[in-house]
Amino acid sequence: MIHSQAWANAMAQATKKGKPIYKRFDKFFDYKKAIKRATEEVSVKEADKDQLQDFIANYNAKGGK
Repeated sequence: MIHSQAWANAMAQATKKGKPIYKRFDKFFDYKKAIKRATEEVSVKEADKDQLQDFIANYNAKGGK
């Protein structure tokens, strides 16, 4: 809903030589690209978490030295 409101505001305010800058909503906001970006960030964070857990386990196994 936020993106739809932003689209409506953009259509009401943004023009270039009297014509709208974005003629279609998908030019303004690419939903599929946003989903892909969001899921990639989650997987990267999970990978970082796993790497940190391995580091801590190895550190503790060596007696903390």
